[in-house]
Amino acid sequence: MTTIKIFGAHDADTRLLRDNLTLALSTFPMDSRVEEISEPNKIRFSGVSTTPALMLDGEVVSEGKVPTVQEITDIFQNRFLLKSKIYRLRTITVPVDMSKPAETALIFAWHLAKKFEAKLDIIYAMDSIFEGSLPSASGFLSGYKKTMESELEAFVKESLGKIDVHYDPPSQKPPAPKDPSELSDQSVSLSVLYGFPEAVIEERSRKTDMIIMGTTGGGGVARDLFGSVSTEVSRLSHCPVLFIPADVVFRGFKEVLYASNFDSLDALRVKQAVTFARRFGGRMHFVHVGPANERGLELIRKLFEVDYQHAAPEYPFLFSRMAGDDVVEQLNEYALFNGIDLMILVTHQRTFWENILHKSITRKALVGAGLPLLVMHSDDDMLK
Repeated sequence: MTTIKIFGAHDADTRLLRDNLTLALSTFPMDSRVEEISEPNKIRFSGVSTTPALMLDGEVVSEGKVPTVQEITDIFQNRFLLKSKIYRLRTITVPVDMSKPAETALIFAWHLAKKFEAKLDIIYAMDSIFEGSLPSASGFLSGYKKTMESELEAFVKESLGKIDVHYDPPSQKPPAPKDPSELSDQSVSLSVLYGFPEAVIEERSRKTDMIIMGTTGGGGVARDLFGSVSTEVSRLSHCPVLFIPADVVFRGFKEVLYASNFDSLDALRVKQAVTFARRFGGRMHFVHVGPANERGLELIRKLFEVDYQHAAPEYPFLFSRMAGDDVVEQLNEYALFNGIDLMILVTHQRTFWENILHKSITRKALVGAGLPLLVMHSDDDMLK
């Protein structure tokens, strides 16, 4: 919960600040507690030098003036943007199953880790003691785990070698890398974990900033998109999840499609997506999807006009609207004709997109698009 404090002397400016704060909270609702402090000694000891003043979680964000509703809303947005996992992106987790799709996902993850200077957390979820291609010397579970650890090291070394990245497994205890294309022990961690893949990945998502997964695979983690494991991960993950088709080659994200509906259109989610895309010099395509004869489209345009202020001439926003029964197929057509490199879906309290994504026709359409797909949860992607 965010603690918001208003400092003032019950004068006109303090009342106006309270009113503007109330309106800002109606525009940008969040779990918060508002306190008003007027006692001079408490104001002085709080670090406030001039009233009226506004404080968030012990930090003075405005003093000596009355910020407008929009200025207060911007303060909220920027503060939460800095707390979002996709903004920080210090750890990227890659669940692998030694398959070709897992290899592609790992290569994508390496490129993103390099771009964001993030740590790669590579995991293998083992829910059976009869996995692996090499025989275990002991036959006990610990023996199988060692076997899989060896295979995981070999898989990572071979996969990264295909993009001329030299990686020596921890077991070989290499010296510090001299070439910038190499990866050190500090930037990569490998783990073989016990448990069902869905549960293992969900638990890992609490501790990482992004999960990158292949969309098809030989079993375990990377089954077909929105089937079995991937469906559960996309629905329950506590961080953004990036799904990578098996045959996609990483070329950055120059054209990014943000598929929006009323629930996913709030300015914070837009800012998160825009910030991520701009790290790659990407242009945003905002595509609103909804039923025919939908009401409230004027509100949508007004909201986008507010967010256009975040655009720059070299990064213009493009706005389109689509209506119809087969929404995802239309999104795929748009992606095809506009050269989209990444599609972003934002869920709101696990409802709107969940209902759409779990339809079999949608699964086929998304797989058919052959595009990286980033799923963001608007209600659970913040650092705790």
